[in-house]
Amino acid sequence: MKVTALIALGALIVGCANPTQKATETSAQENDWEVLFDGTSTDKWKQYNQDTMSEAWKIEDGALVFYPPKEGSQWGKGHNIVTKEKYHSFELALEYKVAEGANSGIFWGIIEDERLAEPYLSGPEIQVLDNERHPDAKAGLTHQAGALYDMVAPSKDVTLPAGEWNSMSITIDYFANQGVVIQNGEEIVSFPVHGEGWNELVANSKFADWAAFGKYRTGKIGLQDHGDVVAYRNIKIRRINAPNMEQEPTSPEATELYEPVPPKVTPGVNGGAPSDAIVLFDGTSFDAWESANGGEAPWILNDDGSMTVADRTGDIRTKEVFGSVQLHLEWRSPADVRGSNQSRANSGVYLQEKYEVQVLDNNDNPTYVNGQVGSIYKQAIPLAMASVPSGEWNTYDIIFHAPEFDEAGNRTKAGTLTVIHNGVLIQDHYELKGTTEYIGWPKNIPHGPGALRLQDHGDNSGVSYRNIWIRPL
Repeated sequence: MKVTALIALGALIVGCANPTQKATETSAQENDWEVLFDGTSTDKWKQYNQDTMSEAWKIEDGALVFYPPKEGSQWGKGHNIVTKEKYHSFELALEYKVAEGANSGIFWGIIEDERLAEPYLSGPEIQVLDNERHPDAKAGLTHQAGALYDMVAPSKDVTLPAGEWNSMSITIDYFANQGVVIQNGEEIVSFPVHGEGWNELVANSKFADWAAFGKYRTGKIGLQDHGDVVAYRNIKIRRINAPNMEQEPTSPEATELYEPVPPKVTPGVNGGAPSDAIVLFDGTSFDAWESANGGEAPWILNDDGSMTVADRTGDIRTKEVFGSVQLHLEWRSPADVRGSNQSRANSGVYLQEKYEVQVLDNNDNPTYVNGQVGSIYKQAIPLAMASVPSGEWNTYDIIFHAPEFDEAGNRTKAGTLTVIHNGVLIQDHYELKGTTEYIGWPKNIPHGPGALRLQDHGDNSGVSYRNIWIRPL
């Protein structure tokens, strides 16, 4: 660590006055707030993608102080920290102080996944910076303290010099579609948090092509390791709930809502992807896919815009991970009928690599009904058998709501699956018992977002897929 950083740290922790923080105007009582750091414990925090708290963050004089490790802070191996809990809409209040030339940031909407090495790959950031000395301050106003990083600049610079405590309030309200940053008592940034306005901000930023960035309305709060000395204290959060519907309205206007305005989505044509969907397969490449065993996707890319299972090469999965989704895909069994029972055009669609919707040619091919086409394998019998003749294209439209788990690993909310097969409802908001198991009962193992996986059943199935798109929910 540089000597100058140590000197700055001394000034950071001792001898600085604490300016009175102007409270955000709200009718909430003090007991609406959850204390995330009270100056004595980091019990509500952990290192990103780890199970324990980083030792690079120390508690000193009631502040949570980051000391860069002596060996240096390396990208992908940083000591970023996140809350153990997830939050949807909230107001976050804290104080921060930076050493000379220091850089840090406050994230929200973070998901943890081994494929996402840093919180900024999913979580938008409110910048924490020494505006006087750090080079980022010279890179544009959207990189200065208080900015929605690389997207919205502060209306004015009210940042106090390095070594002094700044107060900050960050409001992220998905119900009102509004984000607000108040620094040292003055509102300096406001922005939409979803819809066309948000999408335009992202499209005009360096995050435009980042697959997971800003996609999750419920996620963790994070504090950034940018390799510099920084301190935070008095961290608390207040959840913002949906509008109160308990009191009986006395006028028609009382039940008329004008915000948030739903985003405009252009529907796809003939099953094509709507304007806000992520296209996973358009018939031209396997760019969005990889082998579940590692490496490139080994399946067959056909001239007609479809792909076919390459027998005994293993499953393929998306490179991107997802939570709750709407999924569309089309699949076809071979016209030349092969095998019988579970060995006739057998494949499967696995949500988060754990929950299977069965793909099978059941035309004149009886099998156990909780394993037939459209079943949630070994769990839910389909409400109808809606397959088209062998060799023709079937459609699956799937709505998946991911299960939720608490910090102790207990399932707090079951996942659900709705499946529409060729326009026919065959699974109606089925509550998953747990993971798909070939032998044994379903398991409930805590997990986060996961990939979409397509199965190679290993018996010359010949199943083909096309027109695959997904919409995170």
